[in-house]
Formats: sequence, structure tokens, C-alpha cells
Amino acid sequence: MDFMNKTLEKRILTFAFLVLTLTIAVNTGFNIEGFRRDYRDGIILRCQSLSAGLQSAIENVLALGLGLEEMEGVNLRCQEIVATDPEIIYCLIENTVGTPLYSSDPSFYFTAGVEFVSALTKSTSILNFPHLGRAYDVSRPVYDADGKLAGRIRIGFPESILEKRTAKVFQRSMIILGIALSVVFGLVVLFAKRDLIGPIRRLCSMAKNIAAGDFQVTVPAMSTRDFSELATALQEMATSLQSRDQKISENYHELEETNLQLQESYEYQERIGAELGRSREMYRSLLEGASDAIVVSDDNDRIVLINRAAEAFFGITLDKVEGMNLFSALEMLQVDHIEEQYGLHRAVLDGETAEAEVSFVRPGDHRPVVGWIVGSPVVGKDGKHLVQATIRDITKEKEIKENLEKSTRELQRLNQMKDSFLGVASHELKTPLTVIIGYAELILSEMSGRLDETALGMVQHIADAGERLSSIVRDMVDVSMLDNNRLYLRNRAVDINEVIRKGVTELEFFFSLRKQSFEFRLGDDLPPVFCDPDRILQIVTNLVGNAIKFTPDEGTVTVETRRASSLRTPYNLAVADDPEIKPIGNKPISYVEIIISDTGIGIAETDQIHIFDKFYEVGNIEEHFTGKVAFKGKGAGLGLTIVKGIIDVLDGEIWVESPGCDPERCPGSAFHILLPVEGSGTDDSIGI
Repeated sequence: MDFMNKTLEKRILTFAFLVLTLTIAVNTGFNIEGFRRDYRDGIILRCQSLSAGLQSAIENVLALGLGLEEMEGVNLRCQEIVATDPEIIYCLIENTVGTPLYSSDPSFYFTAGVEFVSALTKSTSILNFPHLGRAYDVSRPVYDADGKLAGRIRIGFPESILEKRTAKVFQRSMIILGIALSVVFGLVVLFAKRDLIGPIRRLCSMAKNIAAGDFQVTVPAMSTRDFSELATALQEMATSLQSRDQKISENYHELEETNLQLQESYEYQERIGAELGRSREMYRSLLEGASDAIVVSDDNDRIVLINRAAEAFFGITLDKVEGMNLFSALEMLQVDHIEEQYGLHRAVLDGETAEAEVSFVRPGDHRPVVGWIVGSPVVGKDGKHLVQATIRDITKEKEIKENLEKSTRELQRLNQMKDSFLGVASHELKTPLTVIIGYAELILSEMSGRLDETALGMVQHIADAGERLSSIVRDMVDVSMLDNNRLYLRNRAVDINEVIRKGVTELEFFFSLRKQSFEFRLGDDLPPVFCDPDRILQIVTNLVGNAIKFTPDEGTVTVETRRASSLRTPYNLAVADDPEIKPIGNKPISYVEIIISDTGIGIAETDQIHIFDKFYEVGNIEEHFTGKVAFKGKGAGLGLTIVKGIIDVLDGEIWVESPGCDPERCPGSAFHILLPVEGSGTDDSIGI
């Protein structure tokens, strides 16, 4: 264990030294390279500034009509530039063909043996001089009074200046970083010995004591929580091992006692054999007292035994049918489907357990009786195979089931009548509502001057009520079309974010009315969705309107869009075998998810599975009133039904998430909508 600790210590220290060394080396390299680049760029910038000043002076003289070869004092100016900056080694002016005209050093030959290495920028090149080595050359063109190229100014500095300055910085950096490496590595060594290796050694000692059988170990003090938890775990393990050791000792004694009990059990089994005869008689008495009818027959289909409950169930007595063929007795009772009973009898004789239904008219009271038979194999005392048929009277259960099926059919008929009423009522109300709303708007716009304020108020109430009723009729029409698979959509590629912004803009007045805030969290990378924008707008305004109604004043409503993927496969509602079963694929499919959440009162769990049902409203019906966005106001209960119907037509999915309903804490709720990204065609009319 000590060897392992030493190896771990060496590995930790070696790893820390390598990491610190590599980190410092890389950091030093980047710093040195950055300093060298910055220092070089500074010199180049000074050269460019000096050449720009010299260019301006020369071009001013050229503007007077003198030629570049006729100027005086230029050599002196070049010498001043070199003298003022010790890092610059030459400054010269050449003509258009590259012949030097003026220079800071007349003995300096620019073109003799000079090699071009590379171009750093358009105006800066790296040259190799025979006597100076590599140097950076900064050039600037000079133009005459006509704007033509008259020559070039060249200022250069040697690369050796950069190397010397970089070497000094490197030496200073290595000294500082060496000191830092020593300090940091020393701290790492101290940390490893105190907080890693020391606790590990104490834990190893503790584990050795446990392995030696000393379970009364004491947890040593640890400097870190992880080692403290490990030490506590070792102590708990020791306690557990001690407990198991005690249990093993106890189990050994129990094993000895069990051996004695087995010997006693053997003697007891011999006594049991003597009692089996009495048990057969007891079985017969239990058979007679059973509440279910029991009929026992042999492998030759003869009735061996029936109990009193069977006599009452079939309306026959044992002396009439004992020894009689089972199926002859069934024919005498005119039992239906005797062939099925014969198949059950054969299956039980083969060792299986089978069930079947039996029905007949009881001879005594001529009452129809239905029973459920459970056949099981039995081996008699002589080794023969018998069939025990237990029959439970399910006549009343059968009647109840038939009544329930009848009630179900009646409920289906009523639901169909309700759907028919929706279609008829919506179409019959549309025409008179259009007339009422039209005349009300005509009076308010064209004849308002002929009526007093009271009458105008009444007409305004008529118009508002008509619009409210018209909205309900439109919802009824939509529901009717969804029920009859006649809802037509005009789908095209749509930007969901634009539709959402438009829907929220229509509801801005209601946000201000309820002093609520609204928050957008719209994704920027959403693909177009193939859908009907008007119906999507209807979905958004409906869900956001519901959020406004069930959120207290000064609450917050949030709309979020994002990309999503799901194994759920888009399906065609018109050809789906079961609309409640959502198909799942083996590859993720892209969707756009819309989340409309609020800080409202929430939705109870019992209501969440019904809120998309027709005419279902959350809460008490006494709270129903026509306020469009009034707090906890109720409507006709069709909005969410229409929303789900439209989303189903678009091969999408909608669900609600809420921790429950609490008007005091307002846990809020969130409606999630998945719309598939895939679609074919544009501006097509489709329907279901």
C-alpha cells in the first residue's frame, strides 16, 4: 500500500510539473512572439510616418516644377532621419527605374546583391543584404506635379534589432517564470502531501485494520469533504461487516436448528400420510359447501360428482345425472354451443386450464342462466385424470354488461345528435346574425345623429352582443367542419415568428387593459413551416387570450419558439386508424416548437386531460360570463377544441404542462405546440 501511495505521489507531482512547465512554456512563447510582432510593427509605423513626412516635403518641391534629380538638401534630410532613430539603418530616394538619387550614406548600394525574401504588406518587404543581413524595407511612392510617379522613398531597419530586443525580453521572462514555476510547484507539492497523500495513508491504515478484523475503527480527521465521506463510508462498511459477521454466526446456529427441524419434519410427513384419507373426506365436504357450482367428470366423459351449488345452478339432482355422459346431460339442458364445451373438456384432459361461457334455460323456473366455466385437471386417487369444472353464475353480470353496452350506444347517438345540432345551429344562426350586425353598424355609422345617447348605447350593446355571438357561431362552424372532416387550409411556407408577432400585436390593448407584461423569446434560426398562416394566427390569439384571462393583473405572458426534434412521425388524420395513437419512428424528425406560458393560476391535473374536449370549461360553471379577457372569465368551451383540431390537421401535436391550480401562488401553465417542418407544395388548398 505504501508503494502505491509513493507511486501515486510521484505521478501527481510529475503530472503537475509537466502541466505547469508546458503551460509556462507555451505562455512564454506566445508572449515573446507577441512582443516581437508588436515591436516590429512599431518600427514599421515610425518608418511609414517618417517616409510620409519626407514624401510631403519632396512633392511640395516637385509641385514648383523642379525635377527629382535637381533637388538640394535631400541627402542631408535622409541623414537626419537615420540620425534621429538609431534603429533605422538607411534612408534613400530612387527614381522610377530604381536608381538611387539621394541616400543617408552615399556609399550604400541598394541594388547590388540585394535579394527579395518576402512581402509583409503592400509597402513593406523583407530583403536580404550581403553586408547587413535580413532587413525590413518600407517604401512610399513620390508623384510629380502632373500626378505621375517620380520615384520612391525607402527606409529600412535590420532584423537583428528585433532579435536582440527579443532575446533580452526572453531572458527576463524566463527568470520571472522560473521563479513562478518554483513557487507554484512547491505549493502543489505541499498540497499533494497534506491534502492527498496524507489522507490516503490514513485511509489505508483504516482499511488494513478492517481487513484484520478490527471493526471498531475511528474515523481520522480529514481536510476535505470527499476524504471525510470516504472515511465515513469505511466506518459504515466496518459496522456492516460486524453486523454480517454476527448474522453469519447466528445463521450457523439456525442451520443446526433447521437440521433438527428437518428431522422432525420427516417424522411429521409420515403422520401426514395417515391423515390424507381424512383430507379426502374434508375435500368432499368443502366441495359440497362451495358457493360455486362444481362438476367433476372422468376421461370417459362420465359425471363423477356434482355439489349442491351445481344442483341448484342446473336445476337437476345428483341421482339423475351421476354416471351419465356429460354431454348428454348438457343436451338435456339444451345448453348452447356444446361443441365449445367439448373442446374445453378435451383441453383440460390434456393438462391445460381452459375457460368458456355456458348459457341455457333452467328447467325448474325456465329462467335464462349464464355461467362462466373454469376447467382444471385433477388426478384421482387411482391415478385417473379427471376434469373439475367450476361454474360461476354471471347472469346478473351479463345483464349489467348488456345494459352498459346499450347505454354506450345511446351516448354515441346523443353525441352524434349534438354534433348535428352544432352544424345546423351554426349555419342557421349565421344569416340572422349577419343582418343584426349589419343593421347595427349602419345605425351607428349613418344614423347616429338621429338617435339620442341612450338609444345609441342600446344599439352599441346589440352590436357588441352580435359580434360575441358571431364569434361563438364561427367557433361552432369550425368545430362542425373538424367533426365532419371538412376543414380546408391554404398552406404555404410561413415564418412562424412573423405570425406570432402579428397575433400579439392584435392583443396589445388587452395587455395594457390588464396591466400585464409580455415577453418574446423567438428563435432566430427557425426554418419555414408549411401551414395556413390565418389558422396559426387563430391558434396564437386563442392561447394568448386564454393566458391573459387566467393571469392576474400585472402578470407576465411569454411566447417562445425554438427548433425541436422528436421520434413522433407526422400522420394524416384523415387516414389514421386510431387518432389517439401517435406513431413513433426510428429517426428524429425536425419540428418547430411554440411555447405559450404564463404566471397565472394554473390548471388542475384532473382538468388537463379534458381541456381540449368540446364545451369543457375549467372551474365552476357559475363563473361563466362574456368578458373577453376578464380575469378567470369563461367562454363557450370551443376554443381549445378548435386549436387542437387545426394542429391535428397540420400533423402537429399540442399538450399542456402545469403543476396544478392555485389562485394564491399562481404556479402558471405552459401550452406546447409541435409543428412539422417538412411540407410539399406552396399555396395549396388542403383539407380533411
